[in-house]
Amino acid sequence: MPLDRVQNLATSPPYLSLIALLLLLQRGAVLAWEGYRSKSRFRPHVGTALAFGLPAIAAGIATATAFNRNVAVAAAVLFCFVLLRGWALARYVRQQDLELFENALLWVSAVVVAFGYYQYIGDVLGLPQSWTLLRGSYASMSTYPFPRVQSFALEPLYLAHYLFLPVGVLMVRFLRRKRAPLVEQVLLVFTLGLFLLTLSRGAILGIALALVLMLAVARSWRLIGHLLKVTGFAVVIVFAMLSLVGIAQSMRAPETPNADGSTPSTATAVDAFTSHAVDLNDGSARTRYDLWPTTIDMFTEHPFTGVGPNNSRVLLQGGSDSITPDEASLLQPVNNDYLAYLSEMGLVGLVLTLPLIFYVLRALWGVVRARLDHPSGPYAFALVGMAFEANAFHSLLLLRTWVVLALLIAGARLYSETRLGEPAATGLGTP
Repeated sequence: MPLDRVQNLATSPPYLSLIALLLLLQRGAVLAWEGYRSKSRFRPHVGTALAFGLPAIAAGIATATAFNRNVAVAAAVLFCFVLLRGWALARYVRQQDLELFENALLWVSAVVVAFGYYQYIGDVLGLPQSWTLLRGSYASMSTYPFPRVQSFALEPLYLAHYLFLPVGVLMVRFLRRKRAPLVEQVLLVFTLGLFLLTLSRGAILGIALALVLMLAVARSWRLIGHLLKVTGFAVVIVFAMLSLVGIAQSMRAPETPNADGSTPSTATAVDAFTSHAVDLNDGSARTRYDLWPTTIDMFTEHPFTGVGPNNSRVLLQGGSDSITPDEASLLQPVNNDYLAYLSEMGLVGLVLTLPLIFYVLRALWGVVRARLDHPSGPYAFALVGMAFEANAFHSLLLLRTWVVLALLIAGARLYSETRLGEPAATGLGTP
């Protein structure tokens, strides 16, 4: 669930995320012991351990030479935490676990989507922000005549990052079944509509890329028709939400202008929405572009071990080598995961990440060969969208990113076990 506004679940009471990880590791240890006793192949695998362990070593090396050691240590600990969770999921998730996760994900997504629409409609109708939980900078009458929804997430970008997952699950389920349940089709339509209402351009381009690649891989006329239908309904919902802005304003006080002096209406809302969606060089985008050259300079000055985990934002904003991790978290990051990782980990980090990249690419190739009829199908879809959004986002330390990577690799393992004739539900087999 996108609970990004909650304090870090791993380091803050009641330590729910840490407890969940310990339970996952405990179950993995039990299954590994059973594998040894039965002489099966379900035992710790060196390849998977190296894939997730080497980036942790890279973080340790980068921390040793970091500009701000305190900030680097805090980020490295969190990075190792998500890597450990990723390894445990990639190695020990079973088929029934994957199915249970996807079912739970859709139920949670229904709650997230419903609250997102409540947030939008409530803000348009004038409910206080203490009721809608919408941050002031994303409320209507602030930047745009309409609100940018964030639901339970920290920002609209984070919400869109989360919604890649349910969209991927619902699209792949449609391919696997002769007839998709009506409730899943309705959920997909409203999820896509809310995705567009986040107005996150990087995420919208990312999901467009994921859908195009999905159509190319699946080569299914049925999927094309389904996608056109649900996308059409989603656009209608977006237009209806934008029209609500003008209707609500005319019902309240037509003479009340926006902050910029204009009067809210359906036409102005639609124009503002479409203008922002297609403008890839506005002030918001330039705040990202302007930081990229400086980040590249960091890498050229520290090419081997980088400046240290999470230190790129400190150097970008002229921070000192003595500020605390909490102070560093308030500084604007580079908002490009690839440049951030390269500048913070250096060439050593890049080389030590190659085994993990190999596992990811191999899993993606398996999904392509199976034409998405594969346990990793939903996570391949989500990863493509997230990977594109990462060009203008910082998601390296988000647990959700590594869960998607881990389940992608776990799905490849389960598919391999099935093809080798072993029951995937036992969790036995190669990584």
